[in-house]
Amino acid sequence: MLPHEWIAQYGVLAVFLNVLGASLGLPLPVMPTLIAVGASQAATAGASGHVALPLAVVLAAAVLAGVLADLLWFRGGRRYGPRTLHTVCNLSLSRDACISRTERFFNRWGVRLLIVARFMPGLSMVAVPLCGASGTRLRSFVWHDCAGLALWAAVGLVLGAAFSARVEALLAALSALGGRASVVAGSAVALFLAYRYARRAWGAKTARQAGSSAS
Repeated sequence: MLPHEWIAQYGVLAVFLNVLGASLGLPLPVMPTLIAVGASQAATAGASGHVALPLAVVLAAAVLAGVLADLLWFRGGRRYGPRTLHTVCNLSLSRDACISRTERFFNRWGVRLLIVARFMPGLSMVAVPLCGASGTRLRSFVWHDCAGLALWAAVGLVLGAAFSARVEALLAALSALGGRASVVAGSAVALFLAYRYARRAWGAKTARQAGSSAS
């Protein structure tokens, strides 16, 4: 089955699993998935013109997956407090900068930060447990988290739908490459993960050296 045909058939499931994994902390490229699925849904519904309903279903899947994952981090933040925050920040390139930046934003905006947090890489992963640790009410958290997820996912889906012809052409080109496209994609992911690991290791080494010099 060609990639664009696979996306057309399993796009909702792909978005659900992608958003769920990324919200749990896995380094998954969610926005490209949203754009590809949005383009595929628009191309499939192009003849009838009824694209709003398919996109709404994908949007609902993205919001559901994000809220389910975020609730786990929210509960962790409420139960374990700063330990959960440090655990999440360990996934970022700089733990100290991650904590200080998120606390600064949260002190200014509170739970409303969740509405825009997903547009800022790494911020939502820390803002969610911080909401739990700060005693944010569950109803308020879910409401703001859903609003942020819906806004973020809608941007990706609408972009895909708006440029569906170009995205479909790109997917068709990748289909023509066959197995070579998988090798290239796998190599790119491996290089990205290696880069993140090297940056994190270098940041940790620099922090230790700075601490040793200060003492």
